[in-house]
Parts: sequence; structure tokens; C-alpha cells
Amino acid sequence: MSWTPYDAEDYVDFNFVERFCRSLADAYPQWVELEVVGQSHRDRPLLVVTLGAEERGPDGSVRGERPALWLDAGTHASEWTGVSAVLYAMSKWMERLIGGDEALQKWFSTHDVVVMPCISPDGVQAMSEGSPYLRSSLSPPRGQQARSGLDACDMDGDGTVRMMRWKHPGGTFVEDEDWAPFMRPRTLDDDPSDAYFMCEEGEFINWDGVRWTSAPREYGIDLNRNFPGHWQPFSMFGMHGGHYPLSEPESRAVVDTFSSHPHIGCALTMHTYTGCILTQPYRDDSPLSKGDIRLMERLAKDMAEGTGYDVFRVCPDFMYEKGSPIPGVWADTMATVFGVPGYTVELWNPIAYAGVEVDSPLEFLMRPEPKKLQKFLQKFAEDEANFQPWHSLEHPQLGEVEIGGIEYLRTIRNPPPQELAGECEHSYVMAERARKALPEVSAKVEVTELWDGAHRIRLVLENQGFLSTSGLERGADVSASPSVTARLGLAEGLEAEEPRERKLDHLDGWGNLRIGSGRNPVYAGLPSRGHRQFVDWTVRGEGRVELSWYGGRGGRGREVVDLGPGE
Repeated sequence: MSWTPYDAEDYVDFNFVERFCRSLADAYPQWVELEVVGQSHRDRPLLVVTLGAEERGPDGSVRGERPALWLDAGTHASEWTGVSAVLYAMSKWMERLIGGDEALQKWFSTHDVVVMPCISPDGVQAMSEGSPYLRSSLSPPRGQQARSGLDACDMDGDGTVRMMRWKHPGGTFVEDEDWAPFMRPRTLDDDPSDAYFMCEEGEFINWDGVRWTSAPREYGIDLNRNFPGHWQPFSMFGMHGGHYPLSEPESRAVVDTFSSHPHIGCALTMHTYTGCILTQPYRDDSPLSKGDIRLMERLAKDMAEGTGYDVFRVCPDFMYEKGSPIPGVWADTMATVFGVPGYTVELWNPIAYAGVEVDSPLEFLMRPEPKKLQKFLQKFAEDEANFQPWHSLEHPQLGEVEIGGIEYLRTIRNPPPQELAGECEHSYVMAERARKALPEVSAKVEVTELWDGAHRIRLVLENQGFLSTSGLERGADVSASPSVTARLGLAEGLEAEEPRERKLDHLDGWGNLRIGSGRNPVYAGLPSRGHRQFVDWTVRGEGRVELSWYGGRGGRGREVVDLGPGE
């Protein structure tokens, strides 16, 4: 198969994602490795792509064992922009690599980018084929209860599930006086004869012929509530968080793969929508230190610079209900379980696109002011391709109804196709900055002659990256990050004091200074730990000395020194 870069001209389904990844790996094995790390409920492959040089780098590292950035998308079936964003980023990097970008080639010889492009392939494919809204995967319903009530489906055959309305004095909506397509909430002053019921278009299943109620969702699992971070039983909007943490094959494959790469230093999980980066804390009693929380916020703001994206702390700024933390979230798991600065990137801001000013995006989406909501919807109705006026349909159970409204998936949940490339470019900028923030450890060897036949060998490790070698302090606290170690290897005839292998403290990144003594040039100072560590050995004799080191999440390397007369 030949490989073609993805330019984000339109959305893609999972079948495209699989072809893209397989053809990319086949075309450029020197830069790309493809793994199948599990199977979905419907036996679709869960794919992981690693970008990195196949050959050993100058530090002796191999692909899959280097400091890495993690990207993923497709946790939620309707959030196609995230899937597009990671394919777009891979395409941009590959075009630069094969085009001869020497700086990027050098970086990928000592670093990796690990990508899981579609966490929920069943759900993404189903919705790409016109399925009614579903949150994540096609996991069987919990409890196996019989479903009854209105089941969303395409009734008029236009390939899209829109809204359906019918007049009834008990309804909760009326036509807006200024713009008839808009259904505003009913007030006590409205005439009951003007009232409507409104819901997604669909048909009643197992109906008793009387009650107008919604059927439980056919597939209710929300994979982004099924991860270990503060997991607990969860239910909202007909969705649940699984029977127990990692009860789903998709979430288990994500965590197993992530944990098999302890060198991952930063991670982005792509979602939609609101145009923001979500960062810690996720609850008032977060296990993360204040330093970790400030560091993550500082990096998020740096990543978002110039993109128009906001940065929100999930608690208290991005919660559905104040005082009710959201459990089992993947980005929270990255930080609290693995000690990796992991972010939820909410791509696409339809509110800003529509020119509506709000204080809180989440508050607007949960409890919108009618006039602002009307302006919001009118913007998307300007494009006839994404809007249908109300039109009559003879419903098999309700009689005459009307169907109409916007095409939700390509307006609010995801951008109109002509805006997609711009959103993908924003995400690429953020991913570029995230990879540049990884810890970057280098080594220097100093040899000092002490007396006849004896030398002091000093290995100095220095981190020049933004992030520390443990990622977050949490990474060291829970032993999720590899340690910083150094080992002395001696040729025959050489002697040195024990121990030959030494454990060092983690090395700060310059980002640690940004949130401390380096944030204000008027009061600038130095940290208590710092970005350098060293170890000394006294070696007697002549011959070759090999020093191997592991810089936590900042890389590894090997240095060789020949000791002889005059050294």
C-alpha cells in the first residue's frame, strides 16, 4: 500500500484510520512501527503507532525505549476531530522526516512519539456510518434490561439524526418570535396551543402506546469514566463508567500500553469541544502536590499560546456539577497513577466561532441563556449543508411531526469540514510544544588524576528540558518513573570502590524554575535541587572505563574513557 499524508479536508472513519496506519508503517519502517495491542468488543484492532528511528541513536537507545510523547484520540465516538488531529500530526512529522528535516530527524533518533489514534474503533465507525449518538464503544448494556421508549434513529432518510417536534399543550418548547427555527423554553405567559414536545428524531420501541419517554441508551459505556484514576460507579445522561476500572477491552489496552512505556514524559488525549486544555486538579483532595498542579498549568498555557485556546483547571472551573468530581478520567489517571503530565485537549470552540460571549463555556452548554443559544444556532444555520428547516413527516406512532435543525456532528460536536484543517493545525502546534517540553538529559565525564595510578571519574548529568526527569513529582512518589542511575563498568585490571551502580536524585527541568524562583526576574533565584546531579568514583589502574546512565524519563546513554599514563 502507498501512503498519502492526511490533510484534514474531511472527516474519516476507522477503516480509513487502519489503512492510513498500516500503509504508513509499510512505507517507512525506518521511522514507524505499528502494533495491535488489543481487540475491541467487535474485534476491531486497537492500533498503536510509534514514530522514532529504527536504528540505534547516538545514545544507544532503540525505538520503544526512548523518552516519548503520548497522543491518543477517539475515546468518544462522536469526537472525530481528535482522530483527525492525530493523523494530521503524524502526517506533518512524517513529511518533515522524509523531506530531510535534520533537526527533527536528530530528535526522533533519541525520542519517540507513541500514538493511539482511535481508542473506540467500534463507536467511531458506527457513528461514521450514521448511527444515532453513542458515547464510546458498542459495549453491551449493563444489567441487560429490556429497553422501552423513544429510540433515536433517522426517520426521514437524510442520513442524519436531527430533532423532532410535535404540538401538544403539555410540551416545554415554543417557536421563537424572532427566528422560527429556534425552539425556546416555554414560559407561563405562552399560549398552551403553541407548545411543542421536542426530542431527537426516532421511533418508540416496546411501546405501551401511551407514555412519551426516552429509551435507555443502547450502548451506555463512557470509556473516559472507566480508568483507574479515582474510579467509582458513575451514571450521567444515560451513560455509565463500567462495572469496575478497566472493565472494557479498549480502556485496558490503553493503560497496559501506556504502562509498558515508563519513559513517556508528557501526554495529550484529544477530545471535543470548547477550545481549551483541561488540567489538574480534578478534585479538591487531589493527590498531586501544589508544585505539580502549577507546573501542569504553566505548561498548558505555554502549549496554548497563540492558538486561541483557554486553559481550565477541571476543579473548580470545568465540572458538570460543583462539588461532584468526575471519576475514572484518562487524563487524571495519567497524572495521579503514572505521574505523567497528561492533558485533555478539547478541540474546536463553536461558541467563539458563533461570536457568542460567555463567562463559562461549560455553564453555557449546560444551562444556556435562550437568546445567546439562538445566536449560537443561527450561525450554523447559515450553511444550508448543515441545516434543514422544519418539515413534516407522518410518524408511524405519533402521526404528523416535524423534523429539522442543524447537523450536530459537523457543527457543534465537530467543526464544519471547511474549519477542520485549522483545528488540526492548532492541535499540531500544541503537540509540537509538548514534545519539546520533554526532559532532555545529557552527560559529561570529568577525569582528574589523584596520585600515581589513581583517578577520580566524575559523571555529571544535566537536564535541559522543561520537564523534570520524573515528569511530575508524583512520578517519583509512586515509583512510576524510572530512576536516575549511573553504573561504572571496568576493564580487566581496573579497580574501584563499591557500589559500582549509584542511584541519583531526579533532575529538575527549567519548567520547575518557571513556577518557582525563576518566574519573576526581579526576585530571580536558584532552586533547592536543580537540574544537575553527579557521581564520583575513584578508579585505580589502566584500561577502559565505561559509564552507563539512565536519566529517568529523560533518556539514557553511555560514555567511555581510556585511563592510561598521563590521563
